[in-house]
Amino acid sequence: MRPLKPRSYKVVPGRYYGTPTEIWGFRTAAHRGRPLEIARAFLRANQSLFKLEGVMPRLRAHHVIESLGACHVILQQRHLGFRIHRAYVTVHIDRQKRSYLAKNRAIPRRLLPSRVRFRLSEAAARRRALACLRLRAADARILGVDRLWFPCKARVRAAFRVRVHRKRPRQEWLVYIDGVRGTVLSMRDNLKQATGTAWVFDPNPVAALGDWHPLVRNRRVLRPPDEAYTRVTLRDLAGTGHLDGPHVSTRATPRRVKVSNGAFLFRRDEPGFAEAMVYYHLDLAMRYLESLGYRGRRAIFGQPLLVNARGTKEDNAWYSPGLRRLTFGTGGVADAEDAEVIIHEFGHALQDAICPDFGRSPEAAAMGEGFGDYLAASFFAGSKPARLRPTVMSWDAVLSDSVPPCVRRLDEPLTVESFDHSPDADEHENGKIWSATLWDIRRAIGRAVADRIIIESHFQLDGFTTFARGARGILDADRNLYRGRHLGTLRLILAARGIGPV
Repeated sequence: MRPLKPRSYKVVPGRYYGTPTEIWGFRTAAHRGRPLEIARAFLRANQSLFKLEGVMPRLRAHHVIESLGACHVILQQRHLGFRIHRAYVTVHIDRQKRSYLAKNRAIPRRLLPSRVRFRLSEAAARRRALACLRLRAADARILGVDRLWFPCKARVRAAFRVRVHRKRPRQEWLVYIDGVRGTVLSMRDNLKQATGTAWVFDPNPVAALGDWHPLVRNRRVLRPPDEAYTRVTLRDLAGTGHLDGPHVSTRATPRRVKVSNGAFLFRRDEPGFAEAMVYYHLDLAMRYLESLGYRGRRAIFGQPLLVNARGTKEDNAWYSPGLRRLTFGTGGVADAEDAEVIIHEFGHALQDAICPDFGRSPEAAAMGEGFGDYLAASFFAGSKPARLRPTVMSWDAVLSDSVPPCVRRLDEPLTVESFDHSPDADEHENGKIWSATLWDIRRAIGRAVADRIIIESHFQLDGFTTFARGARGILDADRNLYRGRHLGTLRLILAARGIGPV
């Protein structure tokens, strides 16, 4: 493979190493071989461009993901027997076996230590992690301790990663401890949380009745009438009497229901109702992904998604990347009673399955929330009256002052200029910019095409992505899936929201 010619590509410069973090805007000639071979050949031909001299032998195959329109090869940098945290090199290859995008977070050889040294023991790292979180061993559970290299600007330090799970309040911390000094290098709560209340309706009583007034009296939620319910078929149950299937399992739910005849016929005030809701709607969402083409070797989820349908008394719901589990609260209107809350949280699980560590920057976090809202709205648009279609979670917000009731809307006239960059900014509010953009795309090109393009675009994103890179991913997905048929429309929509691919 020949190296890229100067001025034939665009560069996103790195901050600390003097290396490009992204090279894009090109298409190489078609190259024979498997995706991993093509990726390595591309990097060898361009190693001086990426400053990978001396690093190439230490790039180990981490994952090869095959999406609908492209193949995405992820290589992990290792040094002296340990992986380097987030030091990934990825090469994206279209169906014609042409490389068209490469990302580089590898650390140049000259910046790597000549030897590895840990003065701290694993036991001491555990104690330091609990101490910095001000937790006692009885209040938390250590899920694992790993040794690795941790980049600190232009330096790399030997470190421990300690994963700490706390039940109340619900937290899952990743704490990185310097292996020599014992200082905390980084710490963050790994849980994606969202507020909301939900239930197994299709999607909820407000949509089923077409009105919310019969459901509320004197600021109190009334019992929904029988016509608010829909009798559905639960497919592919494992025959255990519990809600276990190929796509979803509620085994993370304490004291979960068990029936002998397969009849999970519960009403809202019975515990089994929440479980039936999450099983039915998540299973349907997984099958929808399969209908778009994400099945077989291109399947996004390799195992059933675990769900705790009654995991907290709080009015809250979240997805845990560490546990790979969805949790729904019972406070207020129970989260699992509103199917749009369920699918919003499923959006976080979907992003994590495609792009681990998604949402680690303000824009990426906003994109995560915006995508969850879009997915819920898109999934149920055909089941709702017209005035509710651009809204999400109307049952969860049935006591709110908004008209019609909803947690958020997807049709507000927002642009990137509306983005709140303050330290205490709400990613859900910022996410409305992204959800409105995706909603515009759906309205312009239709649900199936829009959903395929939007989901496909995630395969070339990373945890610190931006609106602009998300836009670029959408344009690349259209090129890879539809030969660029919708590029003109997509560019107009993105430009109208002030989002340009960079």
